[in-house]
Amino acid sequence: MNNYAYMLDGKAYINLTNKCSNACTFCIRNTGGGVKDTVLWLDNEPADESAVLAAFDGLSYGCGEVVFCGYGEPTENMKVLVPVARELKRRGYTTRLNTNGLGSLVNGRNIAPELKDMDVVSVSLNNCTADKYLSVTRSSFGSNAFDGVLDFAKCCKSEGLDVIFTVVDVIGEKDIANCKKLCDNMGIPLRVRKYVADNYNGA
Repeated sequence: MNNYAYMLDGKAYINLTNKCSNACTFCIRNTGGGVKDTVLWLDNEPADESAVLAAFDGLSYGCGEVVFCGYGEPTENMKVLVPVARELKRRGYTTRLNTNGLGSLVNGRNIAPELKDMDVVSVSLNNCTADKYLSVTRSSFGSNAFDGVLDFAKCCKSEGLDVIFTVVDVIGEKDIANCKKLCDNMGIPLRVRKYVADNYNGA
């Protein structure tokens, strides 16, 4: 099954890959194969934008925002992400990328200039120090991951993109407060997300 586009809470979402360099302890991938009634594990990644746009056009929706966020890290499939975002912006949609912030490490280059068609880049900060980040995310990039996330956010901000950081509330009030200090120092706002344990089935 290949659900490249789906609806959740009144927004359209784009699902480009199952790949992710993190294995976060709180990830909904640990507790199911999709959200609500939509299976998001892909049998095959889209090879180009045509299949994704066809899936998007098949949605029944009435919204203006499209979010690039599936069951993997969207920047793991940049060759499809970029042209899909370009086309949806051309159609007048607001676009948002939900990312773990490791796309530049994954792709071996600074990808921030390629994200110009994103209205918002939402970066998962996850925690306030490199050690705590690694404990939560179990990233394949090891001790380099946290600095990679911060560098990515800085590059996106320098490109004039609207960048926000997010953390999940399971890390506790003290670490959230320290994340807030870090974000304030970088001039990037922080949003605290509620932990979802049931893959939105109870939403």
